[in-house]
Amino acid sequence: MENTSKYSDIELRHALSAVFKSVYFVNRRAKHKLNDSYFLNFYGLVDYARANNIDEMDYIRSIRDVLLTYPQTYPAR
Repeated sequence: MENTSKYSDIELRHALSAVFKSVYFVNRRAKHKLNDSYFLNFYGLVDYARANNIDEMDYIRSIRDVLLTYPQTYPAR
């Protein structure tokens, strides 16, 4: 039985975009590379959350904490 989501793909993609907008990267090239990578792996992220009974929106939003561990990243104002 497949897990269904209470969120649409577009809602989750908007949340992922908001995550990247909320983090300032000193190195813009690194930001673009990471942003592209996360969007290319979008369905893998969502599938992982569903398979592990994690709320997809919470999981997407938690990526911000991961991004802030990279060197020269700061919370955006």
